[in-house]
Amino acid sequence: MITSIPLTLPFESPTDDIMFHIQHNAYPLQHTHDDFWEFMYVYDGELLHKINGQSRKLRKNTLCIVRPSDCHCITQPKDTASIHYNLAIRTPYLIKLLNNFPLDLYKLLNEDKILEYEISPYIAEYLARSAELIMSSDNSMKIATMTLYFFAILQEIVSHIATTKGIRQQYSHCTNQLIKLLNNPSNLTCGLSQLAVMTGYSYSHLNRTFARETGTTPSAYLKKKKLKYAQELIQSTDTPLNDVAFKIGYSSYSHFSDFFKDMTGDTPVAWSKKNQSALLKTPTTHPLSPYF
Repeated sequence: MITSIPLTLPFESPTDDIMFHIQHNAYPLQHTHDDFWEFMYVYDGELLHKINGQSRKLRKNTLCIVRPSDCHCITQPKDTASIHYNLAIRTPYLIKLLNNFPLDLYKLLNEDKILEYEISPYIAEYLARSAELIMSSDNSMKIATMTLYFFAILQEIVSHIATTKGIRQQYSHCTNQLIKLLNNPSNLTCGLSQLAVMTGYSYSHLNRTFARETGTTPSAYLKKKKLKYAQELIQSTDTPLNDVAFKIGYSSYSHFSDFFKDMTGDTPVAWSKKNQSALLKTPTTHPLSPYF
């Protein structure tokens, strides 16, 4: 029989509905949660996570969701260090937040499986900045910032669910394979011929099937994905525009700027001035710190 104790940690929050904590290294005490869900994001390093009798290795940029009924503990690989963020949300407040989404996310998150997700690079940077802001802001700002942090996480979860559930039901295997590849930003530097090889289908078959099933060509879909990722990097991170261009497969800024203006009507610089996140514009004087 698994034995556990209730968890109490020095969470940072002016309310009991939503709380935040930065944890350095392990928390080896096996425990369950009273009535809150824990959204545990590995910011740096790696952890060994034992949950419901299963041992999992959680690497940097991995999110694990721990439900109230889950029993878990965290240990640290020998001679390593890690930092992870814990966002804790009481069940009634979680349901209230999830009601903002059309999917029955609460039901999906209660499915009998381990809930782990890989967080994309731009969301990872957004979460790091949000964590810094949570820890440094006064109480009047904490709840709003925690809620924005949570919705950023949900954006990733919904993207994973759409890829693994809805898309699979709607399209053929070859179309699903390409969409899954294009949902990974690290593949946006690849050409369609290379992506076709990665799917295991010929380019002509993939192009024909994809267009028939989705109503758009792989080339047009790839451009939209490149634009979306570039906009997210510009809006939510401080990545230099030259690096943004490189991350979506452009070797020169001028070509990237032409592409961006053709798609949006604005240059990257002009669009950035209009749309950069408030988090990037908010000055902070407190460094991210384990001490609070």
